[in-house]
Parts: sequence; structure tokens; C-alpha cells
Amino acid sequence: MEHRYPNHITELRARTEAGDKNAAGRLGELLAKSGDREGALRVWAEAYGDSRPTTRRLAELKVEDGDLDDAVSTWKFSDIVWQNPEGLHQEYLNTLDHEDRMEAEYCDPEDWGFMEAEKLTWMLANRGDEEAIADLRSRVAAGIFPAKLLADCEERHRRRKEAAGQPQSPAEK
Repeated sequence: MEHRYPNHITELRARTEAGDKNAAGRLGELLAKSGDREGALRVWAEAYGDSRPTTRRLAELKVEDGDLDDAVSTWKFSDIVWQNPEGLHQEYLNTLDHEDRMEAEYCDPEDWGFMEAEKLTWMLANRGDEEAIADLRSRVAAGIFPAKLLADCEERHRRRKEAAGQPQSPAEK
């Protein structure tokens, strides 16, 4: 799959192995663009996983769900890859005039981080993660999460536990 960028990918691999995180971001993007989604996911997880645990875990859950495309998108649109000075997005920005560039550059990493954390909590809660469910319960109590969505999530969790033959807690009965 590396046939379109062989020399560039070879150089980026060497730089990535030497610890260059910008090269790792670019390498992952080129691997994904070339069709090697699993390779891209490995590169990003190794280079950024420790500093971006939410992104890493969200991508892992999407892989578990069999959605490699969405897992790749999770990394591609994470702030660390998206804002990489050597990345494909930066390359695109460099082709724009000043006004278009200013408009295209607007992306608040804190917003993306918040949305990632929300998505991760929701995915974990739907898998029955007690801590994520407790987090959603506290949000419902604070009026910042729809009670209906929590009830649906808790019902799915209860059914999974019943199907697995696990006892229910008193709160779930």
C-alpha cells in the first residue's frame, strides 16, 4: 500500500523511530491515505497514545466495534494530528489565501477534546462501564444530560448482565 509515497514513507518511518512525533503524525496520515488503516492506527497509538489517552481509547473502542474508518477519523481529527505542522491539514492550509486560511484554521482543541471525552463516556456507558454510567447519572442529576438516554443505556446494560447471568445490584432492580 505504500507504493504512492515509498521514499517519503521510508523517511517518515526513520524519523518516527527516532522519536519525531510530527513525522509520526504525517506517517499515519499517509498510511491511512494509502489504505493501511491498521498501520496508521498503530503509528498514532505508539506516538501519541500516552499523551492522548482519550483519543487512543476511543479509537480502540471503534476498532473493537469493527469500524476502522471511524477509528482512523478519530485520530485524524484529534488536535495532535490535525494541528501537526507537517500534517496533511497544514499542507492544505498552505494552499489557501489569507482569508480562507483564517476561516479554515478555526478549530479549538479544547472543543474537540470535550467532544472526544463525551463520546468516550457514552461508548463506555453503552458497554456497561459502571464509572461511565455513574458519570452520566451525575450529569442527569445536574440537568446536563437527557434522562431518557441514560435510561436507554442502563436498560441495555441490565439486559447484557442478565444475558451473561450476572447478578444485578439493588439500584438496577
